[in-house]
Amino acid sequence: MNELNKKVGIRETIFKHKILFFVYLMVILIMTISVLYLFNLVPEAFKSIVGREPVAESKGNRIGELPLNIKIPVIGVDAQVYNPATTSVEVLDNYLLKGAVRYPGSGLLGGDGNIFIFGHNTGIPIVNNQAFKTFNGIKNLKAGDLIQVFSDKYEYDYKVTSLKMVGADKALVEFNTKSEMLTISTCNNFGAKSDRYVVESVFVSKKVIQK
Repeated sequence: MNELNKKVGIRETIFKHKILFFVYLMVILIMTISVLYLFNLVPEAFKSIVGREPVAESKGNRIGELPLNIKIPVIGVDAQVYNPATTSVEVLDNYLLKGAVRYPGSGLLGGDGNIFIFGHNTGIPIVNNQAFKTFNGIKNLKAGDLIQVFSDKYEYDYKVTSLKMVGADKALVEFNTKSEMLTISTCNNFGAKSDRYVVESVFVSKKVIQK
């Protein structure tokens, strides 16, 4: 009988203080997740939930915006940009099946550094997934061509300074540049991973998106 009374008493206490109970529960949950992150025990799939959310990301003492869309009018590129929170190859490959991807840890819109965006490119005329054609026509870019990158509120314009094809082992991008830059990289052709087109551009202007 005493055991039954104890159980009833615990339930009544929880019910009377349910708000406080849930607050404590959330604190314990947050602390548990923090400890898992500290020891790198969080699954990679869980880390990638950032997706395209227009949130700010901090890089040291610099804060900028995540890119959500990219347009290159001269070659007809108009693609969504995804922002995974992990450099897991599997996760990045999955996002490439949706559109362009900003490499985690590269520069941010409105801040110093080099924003690195990459995506597929193919010469095959008909494909089931249009993401394979994200950066089609990139080989036709010339110095001075305009690239537009959009956050949720602003348009950031960049001017192409160079286009080159390099081997995959040489397609390294420096993120911590002193100037505001945007680098786009894509494979030479769908299924061919030996070559990369690399387009470098510099920031020229920023404007409010007219809605």
